[in-house]
Amino acid sequence: MDLRGRSIRTLAWLGDAEFEREVRLRLARRGDFPTDRLHAMKARIVCAEAQADMLAALESELDEVETGVVRRGRNVSPKASGRAVRDVRAYRAATGLEALVGHWCYGDPAARARFEALVIPKLEAAIDAVLAATARPARST
Repeated sequence: MDLRGRSIRTLAWLGDAEFEREVRLRLARRGDFPTDRLHAMKARIVCAEAQADMLAALESELDEVETGVVRRGRNVSPKASGRAVRDVRAYRAATGLEALVGHWCYGDPAARARFEALVIPKLEAAIDAVLAATARPARST
């Protein structure tokens, strides 16, 4: 079912869920960590600031339609979400990325390949960085 015709808020809502699902799945594949640690690592990747950085790294590779989806997503007002927003610019960029993920994952099945090609390598790199930053030193005896 092609859901790309839904409102941009709905597309971003779906994209948010898909993005977080991918992060959770890929973190779980990396090891059997305590759930509080998994949550903390996930939160470092699935946050507005990290998503804004990821979008900035992707923007030069987007076509005209994809850029339009991002632009529409960025125009979603933070007030509409009901959440307090620390950084409005990051929130808007993150919503643009989430709308784009929804566009790729819940439309034409061939569009999923764009998600796989552009986002997944960046997700894997973000997971590598989080794992390196949160590595626990070996205990000395």
